[in-house]
Amino acid sequence: MKNVRWLSLVLFIFPVTIASAQYADDDVTIHSNRKAKDPFKANGKSGITDSSSTSTTISLPAFGPEEKDLGSINISGIQIINAVSDSSSLGYVQTGMFNRWKEAGPDKPYTEYLQSYVDRRYGPMYKKDAAQLIWVIQELRVSERTFNMSEKSFLHLKAISFTGSNGDAFRQVAVLDTILVKGGMDVTHKHGENIATALQILLDRSLTTVPNADNPVYTMAAIREKALQRYHVPALEAKEHADGIYLTFKEFINDQPSISNITYSLDNNAVHFYKTDGSGNKTLVDKFWGVRKNGILYKQHYDQLIPIEQKQNSIALTSYLSQARKRNNAIIASAAGGGLIGGAIAGAAAGSAVLPLVDNIPYIRKKAPMATRVDIETGEFAL
Repeated sequence: MKNVRWLSLVLFIFPVTIASAQYADDDVTIHSNRKAKDPFKANGKSGITDSSSTSTTISLPAFGPEEKDLGSINISGIQIINAVSDSSSLGYVQTGMFNRWKEAGPDKPYTEYLQSYVDRRYGPMYKKDAAQLIWVIQELRVSERTFNMSEKSFLHLKAISFTGSNGDAFRQVAVLDTILVKGGMDVTHKHGENIATALQILLDRSLTTVPNADNPVYTMAAIREKALQRYHVPALEAKEHADGIYLTFKEFINDQPSISNITYSLDNNAVHFYKTDGSGNKTLVDKFWGVRKNGILYKQHYDQLIPIEQKQNSIALTSYLSQARKRNNAIIASAAGGGLIGGAIAGAAAGSAVLPLVDNIPYIRKKAPMATRVDIETGEFAL
C-alpha cells in the first residue's frame, strides 16, 4: 500500500477519532430494539463470492547470474504438485491512495507460477544423480492489514515434501504449515519475496529431515491422488445440500446437519434459531457451527452470522471484497471527518462489515490477520 504515510499523518492529527474506529472489525455489535434483517433473504441468492475485474498480480522475484553460484544442493530436481483449495486466487491486498482492496493472483497459471520459480532459483544447484523432491502445495495465501503506524503482511504456506531416488518410489520427508508475518510501511510489493522465503524454509526442512524408513512408499500417481483426498468430502462434492443447523464442523463437512426442522425469529435486532419437535415445541439453539437455508450458508462467529460459500474446493467468506471496502471506507471517513461523532459513525459503519480475525495462531496474539476463508480441515477461520 502506498498511502500508509498519509494515513499515519491523519492518525496523528485525529488520535481520538481513530482510537474509536481502528479495530471496528473486532466484534463490534450495535444493539437496538429493531428487528434484524432476514439473513436468508438479504442477499437474495448465493454464489456471490468475489471475482474482481481489477485484480493485482503478484510476481516472484527474479535471480541474477551472480546468485546462481551458491554451490550445489543434494537433489536432482523439485517437482511441484498443485493441490491448493482455490487456485484462482492468492488472497487479498490493499492498493492505491485509499487502500482499495483487490483480489491478488499469480502472474502465471498456478502450477507454472511455482514450478518456473523453483526451476529458475534452484535449477543451477541440482546434482544429476541425487534424489528428487516432490512438493505438494496444499495452501498458499497472502494477506495484509493496516495498523496505526505500520502495515503487516501475512503469508500462509502449507505443504508436504516427498523424496525418492528410484524414479517412481517416494517417501514423505517433511511437512510445513506456517504463517510468516512481516511489517513495514508498504507491504503489498513484499508478497513475492515472502513466498520465496517460505519456499526456502520448505527446502531447508526437506534437506535436513531424514525420511523415516517405515514411511510408506508412493508412486507419483499415488502422491497426486493422496494430495486430493481431503477434497473428497460430501460438503465439497455434493451438488445439493439440505437445510439445517450444523452443530459441529464434522457435521458440516459430512453434510449431515443434526437439526433439520428449524425456525428462526428476528426479535431484538438478532437472529435466534430454534429446534422444533413433532409436537411443535421450540427449543433455542444458541451455539452451533453453521446453518444453511434456501441455499445460503452461514458460520456462527460469537453472536454474528458470517456468510460463507464454496469456491472451488475452499469455503470462502462471501463478498469479502465489499465487506473489506466498507470497513476501510468507514475508517478513512472517520479520519477525514474527525471528532468523536465522526468516529462513532465510522465505528458503527465498520461494525456492520463484520470481518472475523484469524485468532487461532499461537504465535500471533495481537494484530492478527483478517479471515478470508474457512479451513476445510479444522473448520476455523483462516487466512
